[in-house]
Amino acid sequence: MKAEFRLKKAYQYNYVFRKGKGVKDENFVLLSCPTAKGKKIGFSISKKYGKAVQRNRLRRQLKAAFDEILPNVLEGINVVVLPRKSTAYQFCDIVASLTVLCKKANIWK
Repeated sequence: MKAEFRLKKAYQYNYVFRKGKGVKDENFVLLSCPTAKGKKIGFSISKKYGKAVQRNRLRRQLKAAFDEILPNVLEGINVVVLPRKSTAYQFCDIVASLTVLCKKANIWK
């Protein structure tokens, strides 16, 4: 995922946490809120998920999954994704789950 599509600053995450609407399924919680510029995606993976190796692996998988579905996400949206369970995910399950969540949140084209 290109750097221009990522949330980078703490105030960007805080804005989404405060103003965003959430949808969830058994794997993830997706928070989204409208913004004036482009689309930006962020991931918040807590330490309860596991050690750094597991958290970074999940983060890499989420970035790759959003690379696939990013062309179908509407412009003018900030998104934060939170995992719900601390087990390993399969890549195909991640893509399917994020696609369903984006449609449920009405940010799918």
